[in-house]
Amino acid sequence: MNKQLTLYQLNSQIKDSLQLAFPESLWVVAEIGEIKVNRNGHCYIELVEKDNSSDEIIARARATIWSWQFRFIQPYFESTTGQSMTAGLKVLVYVNVAFHEAYGLSVNITDIDPSYTLGDMARKRKEVIEKLTSDGIIDMNKEIDFPDIPSRIAIISSPTSAGYEDFMNQLHSNNNGYSFNTQLFEANMQGTKSAQSIIDALEHIYTIENRFDVVVIIRGGGSQMDLSCFDDYELAYHVAQFPLPVLTGIGHEKDESVTDMVAYKKLKTPTAVAEFLIEKFDIVHELIYTFETELAGIIDDILKHEENRVNQALRLFKPVVKASIEKAQMQLYKRTSKLEPIINELIDSENNNLSSISNQIKYNTQTLFTKHQTTLNTLLQNTAFYSKVNSTNALQTIDTLAEKTKNITQQQLNNEESKLIWLEKSCKILDPKSILKRGFSITLKNGKAIKSDHELNDGDLIESLLFEGKIQSEIKKQK
Repeated sequence: MNKQLTLYQLNSQIKDSLQLAFPESLWVVAEIGEIKVNRNGHCYIELVEKDNSSDEIIARARATIWSWQFRFIQPYFESTTGQSMTAGLKVLVYVNVAFHEAYGLSVNITDIDPSYTLGDMARKRKEVIEKLTSDGIIDMNKEIDFPDIPSRIAIISSPTSAGYEDFMNQLHSNNNGYSFNTQLFEANMQGTKSAQSIIDALEHIYTIENRFDVVVIIRGGGSQMDLSCFDDYELAYHVAQFPLPVLTGIGHEKDESVTDMVAYKKLKTPTAVAEFLIEKFDIVHELIYTFETELAGIIDDILKHEENRVNQALRLFKPVVKASIEKAQMQLYKRTSKLEPIINELIDSENNNLSSISNQIKYNTQTLFTKHQTTLNTLLQNTAFYSKVNSTNALQTIDTLAEKTKNITQQQLNNEESKLIWLEKSCKILDPKSILKRGFSITLKNGKAIKSDHELNDGDLIESLLFEGKIQSEIKKQK
């Protein structure tokens, strides 16, 4: 049977072997898997190593930084790197390996090299930038046309972030009263899941991109490690190819993140992002004011120019109009002088006709009266002759004939008198002055009365005689 060992003897041999194998402390490269600090100030770290291709853990070890050493190592690392010691960092630590029979293996960290961590972060950042460049997308977002008035804003931030509150206050309290329509898309802005959380917010905005003009990614300040998510390749990839311009206000003034590089524009703080958007409105406002001023000047010049032209035209046109009126008045006077004899001749002719008719009526009346008087005398003679035969019948016949003669004579007189009155009225109605007084006019061409539009041609000058005055016209269109 082989020699038997107790557990203590086994652990003692392991301890001796480790002391021979690792007689001195050495530098070890590893990634921080977990880190905890207890209330006594001791720091317990799980160091891991991952496969480069599969990202699977291929080695793991627990390490300790005792409190008296951690008080110096932690501030040294953070002041040098600008970030806290946290899971996910790749570090170069100075360790000694020890084995205790009762407590087992222990890896004690006595020092740390912050420059290695910075170099590793810079290396990863450089690899991301080179990949984005080789993909040909690093400047894609910068090539998008920025809207003149970015009033519809999609905001990616944490609702409890001080940076978000600063941004909203600055934006909505602008001095000129510009109106902005904002919508928050919540995301984790630090931690291992922050990059994917921001990507999810971008994808949500993409489904409704027509509602927005610009995307803003903002958060307050933080350590370099807190902001390391913004160097993530996938996040930078989504920002670079996003169809809307992306503005970043992550709140740090040191080295810009990869997300800052691929965004349309990087601004130092959330407040600076709000000021940038307000300035875009100021530019448009100033441009509109300039256009209004220039337009007002142009309109004023045009009005003054046209006013001068009108005044000049009036000065030139007034004598021409006056001369035309005087000429028309002279021609009207001449035509009136020619027309007056014609009218008087017409009136005389109608008066003569009226006199002839009146004389004729008087003659016919006298003739009729004489005829009936003769008849009456004859009847009277016959009555006297026959009175001896039948005085009573004769008298009746005489009375009847006398009454009949009287009625016939009166009726004839009345008819002739009515004709006479009608003829007098007709003469008055036919009087040209009466016709003109009722609103009618007499149209003359070359001094002759016009009876049909067939006597007129385009361009003919005609003269209209009114009861008082004359009007001269020109035929423009003959229908």
